[in-house]
Order: sequence, then structure tokens, then C-alpha cells
Amino acid sequence: MSSEAVIVWGEVLWDRFPDGDQLGGAPANVAWHLGQAGGWCQLVTRVGADDDGRRAIERLGEVVDTTLVQVDDDRLTGEVLVTLEGPEPKYTLVPGRAWERIGCPPATKLALSEAGIMVYGTLAQRRPEGLLGWREAISHTEALTVCDLNLRPTDQPAQAIEEALAAASIVKVNDRELATLREWFGWVDPIAALRTTQRRLVVVTHGADGSTLHGEHGAIEVAGEPAEPGGDNVGCGDAYLAILVHGLSLGHDLARSARAASRWAAAVASVRGATPRFDDERIADLLELA
Repeated sequence: MSSEAVIVWGEVLWDRFPDGDQLGGAPANVAWHLGQAGGWCQLVTRVGADDDGRRAIERLGEVVDTTLVQVDDDRLTGEVLVTLEGPEPKYTLVPGRAWERIGCPPATKLALSEAGIMVYGTLAQRRPEGLLGWREAISHTEALTVCDLNLRPTDQPAQAIEEALAAASIVKVNDRELATLREWFGWVDPIAALRTTQRRLVVVTHGADGSTLHGEHGAIEVAGEPAEPGGDNVGCGDAYLAILVHGLSLGHDLARSARAASRWAAAVASVRGATPRFDDERIADLLELA
């Protein structure tokens, strides 16, 4: 097993902004930024046998290993209609798309058995086929498992969400999602409830106000970084998680990794869309490698 190898599992789709398409889907965003940062990452997802699917594979292939991407002959590639009220996005997800039935074929099982980290969300498991594929994937890996909760305002308590949390070694949530979990499960202290004995870390992001990492040695507070005006907040949490995971895969100090994650998320918030491309000098600056 390679501690540096990361498998990201979940949806890829196109965000349809009023002024043009941007590649999206939380897991695909994580994979994109991980690959840009220099991490060795494979994305397990499913696209349609259409132009959108081909475009997605081609774009992701710039920085991500796409050999495990599945192609669905019957369903189209995912898409989300996006409107912006200021910097805040509002999403309308188009149902019945390829990403809702990601499977776990032999090549994926082999890759999972060799990976050091597996990152997944909760959206791709919302349908029975997707949940079945994810369960099979979890059963074939001994990797460090990272769950990015990614709840939508209309979500309700579901078995798939409970299973995703139960299988995770690390959980990343934002403040709104943490409040939702408190309400759903009646948790007096949701951080304590999430930090079960097998779970090393709970990461809570606070948007522009930074993040708090709750681990075995207490809480680490990480300040937010200012974003340049003119961008939006689409995919900022995904970018943060990608760089945090990248640091973990390399064995970097947790606080250092989180500070780099904050810088990278602010850089994404400074532009439109979830998957901007940074040049080598910018990447080195954000990661503080120069």
C-alpha cells in the first residue's frame, strides 16, 4: 500500500453558470486540486458516452489519473444549473445521470487495495446502485478513509449518510452541516459524537473565517485567508480538503497542511468556478514550497 496514493470516489458533473460551463462535482473538484498540487490521485466516477463526458475526462486528465472513470452508455453526464446571489452559489441538480450508479469493477478494487487514502462524499450514494458500489469499494480498502459530508439544504437523514460517517477515519464538515447533524441526531456535542474511538480527526470549515481541526491532541484553529474580489465560493471547501489530504499523504504537519489548504481555498474563491488552473509558480507559493 502506498501512503501517497489517493483514490477519490464520487460524482463529476458540469456546473452550468450563466456565462459558461465549469467542471464540477465535489469529489472531482477534490481530485483536480490534489492533482494540481502534485499528488498522485485516481478518480473513480461515471460519465455518459456523450460530449460532456469526453470533455470531463479530457479536462480532468490534465492533472488526474482517469483510468478508473466509467462510461455509461445509457445515461448522460451529470450537470448542475448554477445561479449566483453575490458570491454565494445556488444549485439545481439534474437527476438520473451517470454518476448516480458508480460501480466497483476489478480494476477499481485493485486500486483501492493499494491506496493509502480514500476520499468520498455522500451525494453519489443517494441512489441504491450508487450505495451498493460504494459499499463494495469500502469493503475492498484498508486506506485512511476521508468523508466530505457535502450536505445540501434539502437533504434529510438517510442510511447512506450514516454509513458514510461510520466508515470514515476523517470527517470534514462546514458549520451549517454540523448544525444539521446536531438537529438530525439530537447530538448535544456533535464534535464529540463524530470523534468516535476509531476516528482521528474532525475538520470543521468556517468559510472565510478559517477552520478548526479536532484531533487526538485537541483543537487546532487555522485562520482564513482573504480572497481577491470578483470570484465566487464554488468549490472552496473541496479545494481546502484536497490540499489538507495532500499534506496528510506526504506526512506533513497537520497545522502546516491546513494553512496551505486555507491559502489554496482563498485562491479558488478569487476566481470563477471550482476548478481553476494555477501555474507552477502560483502552486509553489500557495504550498510554500518555493
